[in-house]
Amino acid sequence: MVAIVASFVLSVAPLAARPVLAAPTGAAVGLDCVERVALPTIANVIDEQWAPDSKTLALTWFGRVPSTFTVAGYEEDEVIDLLDVASGALHPLGVGDLPRWSGTGTYVSYWGPHADELRIVRGQRIVARLRPTMPEVRWVGDALLFIEKDALQRWEDGAVRTLAHLDAALVPHYPADDVYFSVDGARFTMTRYALDGNIRRYVGLTATGAVSRLDAPAAMYLEWAPVGSTLLVRSVDRVELRDLATNDTRSASVASFPGAVHAWTPDGRALLMGRVSPTVPAGDAFDAFQAWGATEPRGSATLPNVLGARRFSPDGQYFVGVSRTSVEDTRLELYRCLDGARADPAQAAPDAAARLARIDAGPRRLVRPAAGDISQFVQGAHTGIDVAAPYGSLVVASDPGVVTQVGWHPAGGERECVEDGAGLETCYYHTSLPLVRVGQRVVRGEPVALIGLTGITTGPHVHWEVKLFGRIVDPLAR
Repeated sequence: MVAIVASFVLSVAPLAARPVLAAPTGAAVGLDCVERVALPTIANVIDEQWAPDSKTLALTWFGRVPSTFTVAGYEEDEVIDLLDVASGALHPLGVGDLPRWSGTGTYVSYWGPHADELRIVRGQRIVARLRPTMPEVRWVGDALLFIEKDALQRWEDGAVRTLAHLDAALVPHYPADDVYFSVDGARFTMTRYALDGNIRRYVGLTATGAVSRLDAPAAMYLEWAPVGSTLLVRSVDRVELRDLATNDTRSASVASFPGAVHAWTPDGRALLMGRVSPTVPAGDAFDAFQAWGATEPRGSATLPNVLGARRFSPDGQYFVGVSRTSVEDTRLELYRCLDGARADPAQAAPDAAARLARIDAGPRRLVRPAAGDISQFVQGAHTGIDVAAPYGSLVVASDPGVVTQVGWHPAGGERECVEDGAGLETCYYHTSLPLVRVGQRVVRGEPVALIGLTGITTGPHVHWEVKLFGRIVDPLAR
């Protein structure tokens, strides 16, 4: 959630008012998302949420505004626009973040500019203002589920109804606790963080509020599938898919897949596992992913190495993310998914080589480790740069080197550190799941972890800390 300190006008390159995303006639939709769709530049997108009909994207992006409160002289504030993918038109929704579509696409909810009010919008009109006490909400059809203090609530047709109350010992308090509803709304997970690394995980029933411990002692990361009540349970070494409605569980070793990065197939019934090529700049490579889930035989997918919230459209025709245009900035990228299409690296980002040359020729070498906005600078007692990004999105190495630390830090939670061999150490704190091991060599832009909420934190972000011969330095000055 965001805190906006001033009103402002932010510029976005205008989109051509023409159909730019029409699906090719007769093309079969598949998991090979290798045909890049030409888009005018939409800069610094943090999150992309597809409408149920796959025709509109809710884009959360950040703009820089002058500020006398930071040492940098600016702040990065979040704004939401709706992108009509047929016409290419952008429609402003509001200042805020975490947009979510209702099941029919009739409504959009989002957190407003002061992070204390959830707005529900229909068309251009705000139809409800709610005050959940947990940031994540869930639409089931056109009904919205949310938690307000100890109550599980349901908003529908302008009215709020209490479904159940939580036991006093299990009332969640953000960000010490984190809650996510399953897509069908029948269940929810709650993760309770502790500064000693003892993280407790629970599963609750929305209808009754009954909550029980999740039997997953090695789990580091949980995520609901895009359909039903299947829960992804990840540890460092294993992935599990648990259908909590049937108690069926499938498990596999991460080492059996092409890589440790995951995504869901468009129908939400299988998990894609693979590696993401180093992303400097992103969008100049295609990676192989292996599908694994409830159906056999296993399939495969080819996906571009984009950053941010890497997502298929609900109809499976498109895959969206962002690519890097500089050490700090990104742009929106869209790829068409076809059946059996062949990857052509020249199609990924025709200007990738030129962008890489500009990045390498610039005065700074450290790239921003996540597709997100800066919420805090190196200032006062704060020893790093906080980059806010969606929970579970990729954290990448800002500098090449050897991984020297992976594990728990009392204040920083899960962390990964990389040393370049010349006295420069880059560390990434508050992550949820490491994707590297001690002794592993990484290059700039290579995924090292997932964004999390571990340690002392105010929301999903990575604390990006840099030391030169043991002394704190500003990452934005390197």
